[in-house]
This record gives sequence, structure tokens and C-alpha cells, in this order.
Amino acid sequence: MRVTQGCFSFLPDLSDEQIKAQVGYAMSNG
Repeated sequence: MRVTQGCFSFLPDLSDEQIKAQVGYAMSNG
């Protein structure tokens, strides 16, 4: 799964679990 939009555009390809962790972190610290 490639994430190439929004705040993840600068990151390399991530696994679903990593994406969930990043989203969870961003939401809790937004």
C-alpha cells in the first residue's frame, strides 16, 4: 500500500500497521 498524499507524502512506503500507528499518533497529538 502506497501513501503519497497529505502529511504522509514525504514518507517511504508503509505497512498498514505503520500507517495506523502514524494516524493514531497524529490524531492524538494533532
